[in-house]
Amino acid sequence: MTKRTIKNIEKSIRSRLFNLAEHQQLSYQMLIIRYAHERLLYRLSRSVYRERFYLKGGVLLYAFDRDNARPTVDIDFSGNRIGNDIAQIKSVFTEICQINDAPDGIRFDMAEIQAAEIKENRIYKGIRLIITARMDTIIQPLSVDIGFGDIVIPHVNELDYPLLLPDLPIPRILAYSPETVIAEKFQAMIELSETNSRMKDFYDVYRMFKKGDIDSKNLELAINATFDRRFTRYSEDHPIFTDDFAKSETKQVQWKAFLKKINSKDGATERFEDVAGYIMKELYPYWLNRKEE
Repeated sequence: MTKRTIKNIEKSIRSRLFNLAEHQQLSYQMLIIRYAHERLLYRLSRSVYRERFYLKGGVLLYAFDRDNARPTVDIDFSGNRIGNDIAQIKSVFTEICQINDAPDGIRFDMAEIQAAEIKENRIYKGIRLIITARMDTIIQPLSVDIGFGDIVIPHVNELDYPLLLPDLPIPRILAYSPETVIAEKFQAMIELSETNSRMKDFYDVYRMFKKGDIDSKNLELAINATFDRRFTRYSEDHPIFTDDFAKSETKQVQWKAFLKKINSKDGATERFEDVAGYIMKELYPYWLNRKEE
């Protein structure tokens, strides 16, 4: 394939994404990021490392609920049967980024992948990669976060990741179950308690419960496994289950700022009090069950 042909493909894909953003009234930049995530997942799916990384986080939630998923600039994985050595992970993703067997117009800069340890709010070591995606004149850095040591209940799911452009090959990847997504976010809510400013967790859990498709037994198993793995024990009168937490002015300010950031137009999620109240009503029985553990 000549350089001219490659450039023409990149310009064509870029134009199609611009038209899609206009048609769906979406942020063009966020669509570019979402497309880059999708094509990185495709390369992972074609690599020998497909079973070593499970998709989680906001990029996975888009696959669960395309209409209500929040925009996200990070892509999150859980490492499976692979070491948490920074040099090794960087080498693995360099190899993944070399795959180029589909005319998707994206190139990943293998020579400039940055890798560092994630230290904030983690019991287990995590690694963050910065990978630069290029398309025509677009240069878009991507943040890839990889955690280690967690358990997926009842099992990982094989997932055909949704395409933005329908004529491209589909990424078939391994991903977290919805129940494990909720369990990890619930554990973070408990651990961070009143200091929690991660409004995205409340938004995501609210959306997942509202959509349905959550198996209560599997959720109980996932919560217990996650809390045990992270040494999170039951405590009486935890602050997040109180009216003071749900009605906190600080939390409402944080919530409104978050909704503005993601450009949410859903009036049903306007008040943090309503969202937190709904979530805690759903999760409180599982918390009480921890008392017996």
